[in-house]
Amino acid sequence: MKRASAGTAPLRNGSGSATRRAVHTGLRPEDAALLSQLRLGAPAAVETLFGRYHGKVYGLAMSILKNKSDAEEASQDVFLTVVRKADRFRGNSALYSWIYRICVNACLMRQRKGRRTETVPIEEFLPVFTKEGAHARPVEDWSKEVERRMLDKELGQVIKRFTDELSEKYRVVFVLSDVEGLSNEETAQVLDLTIAAVKSRLHRARLYLRERLSRYLQDGRVV
Repeated sequence: MKRASAGTAPLRNGSGSATRRAVHTGLRPEDAALLSQLRLGAPAAVETLFGRYHGKVYGLAMSILKNKSDAEEASQDVFLTVVRKADRFRGNSALYSWIYRICVNACLMRQRKGRRTETVPIEEFLPVFTKEGAHARPVEDWSKEVERRMLDKELGQVIKRFTDELSEKYRVVFVLSDVEGLSNEETAQVLDLTIAAVKSRLHRARLYLRERLSRYLQDGRVV
């Protein structure tokens, strides 16, 4: 199973192959029209907003919260906030970027109030190098094993657990990029980060997951 490079974000189409999402840096005409109607308080505009973005917002909330009830409540909070703050949106980014940012913040606030899985220090699982620049310990190639066991329910649960144990700043970038399929530019817009920061966090998250999976596939233990 090939891993996406830190410079691209995978988006799966119907055939399962990776495609790249077009990056919109400003308001699309249909979104500008929708915002105008929302600002006028048109009930039909609220229905259009919900129909256009509910699936994406709920999917992102589920990716972060891992709970249907919490994700649905967070989604409702997101749309209430969008309608209430439509006048404040200046249109200097894509509308979905603004909505995703509201969603991420709503989910993280909800998560911080509740009890979450204890995070694991990422540094323990990053590569270690010798003075000569070589890997201090062997780098296992587990890609074929993961591909062979992709449908293994246990492996899927293990990957989910490892992802949940990432600290917030790495986990959110990983979810937006590798789960939701946003590009580095889009993720940077949503999180108000530089593209360089997104690339760095995503790369470290992938290295962490690679090492966790390597250790798991070696001896079958979640360590």
